[in-house]
Amino acid sequence: MKIFAYNDFILKKKDGNVYADDSHILFIKSACQDHFDDFCLGSRIEQRPETGYYFYSDKETHVLEFPFYSGVSEFLVRPKLLFSAWKLLKSQIDQFDVFWVTWPHPISFLILYMIGPKKPVILFVRQNLEALINVRYSGIKRWIGVLFVRLVYWYAAKFRSRASLVTVGEEMHQVLAKDFKNSKYISDSIVPEEFALEGRKSEIGSPLKLLFVGRLEPEKGLLDLIHSIRLINEKVPVTLTLIGEGVCKAETESLAHELGLGSRVNFSGYVPFGKKLFEAYTNHDILMISSYSEGLPKIINEARAFAIPVVSTKVGGISNELKNGETCLFVAPGQPQQLADAALRLVNDPDLYTQISRNLSKEFQQNSLEYWSSEFADFVKKSIPK
Repeated sequence: MKIFAYNDFILKKKDGNVYADDSHILFIKSACQDHFDDFCLGSRIEQRPETGYYFYSDKETHVLEFPFYSGVSEFLVRPKLLFSAWKLLKSQIDQFDVFWVTWPHPISFLILYMIGPKKPVILFVRQNLEALINVRYSGIKRWIGVLFVRLVYWYAAKFRSRASLVTVGEEMHQVLAKDFKNSKYISDSIVPEEFALEGRKSEIGSPLKLLFVGRLEPEKGLLDLIHSIRLINEKVPVTLTLIGEGVCKAETESLAHELGLGSRVNFSGYVPFGKKLFEAYTNHDILMISSYSEGLPKIINEARAFAIPVVSTKVGGISNELKNGETCLFVAPGQPQQLADAALRLVNDPDLYTQISRNLSKEFQQNSLEYWSSEFADFVKKSIPK
């Protein structure tokens, strides 16, 4: 069985080897390589003098290079992009048995149109786009964005009766599954079983070491998190490490200095999945999530793997994935005081801290890369008509 996957990556190619900077490539590679006879990933590619963070493949047959575009909006001003993609797909499409496409995207629309009812398609939804648009935009931009998202999901449900749905996390599954005959929610975990810890020490040192991992974007609530550090620091010494890059870095850094927390907040930039990131999880006490909008971020399974207790806003897929008082402490979004209080509760209650750590570790047994890539592949194979 041969699977074709489409994802909106910008892959990097050097000396015949293909790499990606997005760690989601690790899940795609595992699912395709370990569970199908052959596979191919369609995406954009750049020839670069440096390699990317994650090696994908050195076989030409594993990559289908689409016309390069800088962003999705470019399809509106360069309609020839879709025509070029159509010509490329026309020569390749018959050789695949099943299609796995990130949804929504213009090329995913094109693939649906070209295949029609002939072959099975898996629509893969990783993010609640409507919630994300509501956080990032206002006014007419928000209205248009929400309308577009609802339209593309309606299109998939009404015009592609043989499409199956896979969502990352239960939240989007609850929203969309009613329109599909076959659906499943998964976690696109990228942590292999071999890296799991069984637990961690219950004693929190001084200073309290807090960790944030993710994009520095508006929906992440980073200003709330910085304000919570000020509140915590009034009670116990604390440091915060932010791992990631994004448009909110300058604003977040400015607020930290304004509040006199310049020495307490460390911006570490992007750290690829690997030894250095693993060390960050093991060397910090609590993982902080202050988001206003989320799907099911990979950091949840990383927290499970490294048994680090979580303080999180109750949003998106996280709200269904974790349990308050058992695998996390939940707070409301936009409430720095609640973030601070939850972190301090874990400091002052070592038994609760230890129990949450152990519970997270136990859950990782069914949340590893191997587990979820196998679950995904089994669902895809069962979705193919006999």
